[in-house]
Amino acid sequence: MKRFSALVFGILFFAGFTSANLKAQDTWLGKSLDAVGRFLDYRAKAGVDTLFLSPPKHGWMVSASSAFAGINTSVTGHNIPTYNDIDINMKSGLNGKTSVAFGYRSLSVKYSINVSKGYYRDLNISLLTNGVGVELRSHTTEGLSGTLDASATPDVMHVNEGDTKLRATIINGYYVLNSKRYSLPAAMGNGYIQKRSSGSVTAYGVFLNAKLEAQNKALMQMLGGMKTIDFYQAAAGVGYGYNYTPNQGKLLIHASAAPLVVFFNKNFITISTAIPLPDGTVYPTEISKEVKSKNKVFLTAVGRASVIYNFNDKFQLGINALLNDIRFNAESGVRIGMDDWVTLAYLSFRF
Repeated sequence: MKRFSALVFGILFFAGFTSANLKAQDTWLGKSLDAVGRFLDYRAKAGVDTLFLSPPKHGWMVSASSAFAGINTSVTGHNIPTYNDIDINMKSGLNGKTSVAFGYRSLSVKYSINVSKGYYRDLNISLLTNGVGVELRSHTTEGLSGTLDASATPDVMHVNEGDTKLRATIINGYYVLNSKRYSLPAAMGNGYIQKRSSGSVTAYGVFLNAKLEAQNKALMQMLGGMKTIDFYQAAAGVGYGYNYTPNQGKLLIHASAAPLVVFFNKNFITISTAIPLPDGTVYPTEISKEVKSKNKVFLTAVGRASVIYNFNDKFQLGINALLNDIRFNAESGVRIGMDDWVTLAYLSFRF
């Protein structure tokens, strides 16, 4: 908490100093930023009903947030080689992260680090206009822990923090049908103020690449030499979102959700093994094989909720929550489920 408070103070000081200098100095950087700002200001006002939506008075935004993020993973299967029936449950610890975000209107960049340990790292880059938007999130965690229970082994195997590493890249895109009166960026603290309550049908597209890697050699041996699992998924769907404001946008309450159809799915397992050579030595190598899906098309989901309060034209306080539900059934009978969630509270300063 002390680190977060110090970060807030530092960001507010930096914002005020930067704002004053950019406006005071007639430099190449200042002119370039001004030109980009004018273009984004024009785009922010184009095609919206000003009775329902308006861009904030100030375009530049800097914010600090304290966030909790996690991943819950489960794997179940029957008649698996070596283990017979398996039940794996792993989740990340509830550790806080400190995030810094900086941007102008629809453009923003955010970087997150774990407050207490080095288990989590996040990078977010987003372009969120009122009608369409895209957000890239790169997430790395070594904080998964849990158990592996197999019917063929007498004891439950424990997986500790640091035994595995998960790297995930998620690209979310959206298209809002009622973009004249409803703003998804307003619910995410970017680019707009929702002055009157409104909702919209929204189309979503998601691409996911996740890699789970065993860091512990003993764990790798327990898993029959399995070193990594790679997931690739692409999904699309249609859902609904609603922004409720009782007081011209000073307070905003948002909720949205959408079922997604996974139309592309590729999964691979890499196994470390050793091949005996004629001279008696062994050659260490890795073998990668595809784990085929039981269903060509299946469902996942995404959900979002937020509460935002605008104190004035410059200060904004908000709480955001996001949940990605990921599912996969293999031909072999293995079922994998993953819930990727993040909740954050932030303070923004516009200038």
